[in-house]
Amino acid sequence: MKTMILAFVTGLAATGPVCAQSVPFAEPPPAAAGQSGTAVLPSLGDIMIDTQLRHIKLWYSARANNWNLVKFELARITESLTKAAILYRNIPIEFIAAMNKPLTDMTEAATAGNNGNFNSAYSAFTAACNSCHTAAGIPFVRMQTPTSSPFSDEVYEIGKK
Repeated sequence: MKTMILAFVTGLAATGPVCAQSVPFAEPPPAAAGQSGTAVLPSLGDIMIDTQLRHIKLWYSARANNWNLVKFELARITESLTKAAILYRNIPIEFIAAMNKPLTDMTEAATAGNNGNFNSAYSAFTAACNSCHTAAGIPFVRMQTPTSSPFSDEVYEIGKK
């Protein structure tokens, strides 16, 4: 997991020079010669909705003490955020890098089976998401701790049928 997070932050650092330019927030890269544009890229919105769904699953997995599922969802969230940083230019590094500590802290809490530490890190992660949304000019996209799960087809408790 630490390797994935390091790769995530390294990928973000590579976008640093681009961020200094006057490129609109989270603009897709220009098409290379001979390419038809960005039609084959997943949209940033699609990447973020995937992350939002995993944010929900992450919460309910931790509530059920299903730490293996928590770690699985954390790895997928890290992959999604890395993909966003690589595919889209000018996402401010400081906002996405701010997610590194909560992701690491949630992983450590899952390894230790510590709900209190997980809850703190989950709140910090949610706040980091909201800070990035504000910086992107979309403060109306606000994340919160879920109050219900749309996944009635998934069992979060280990061994429960």
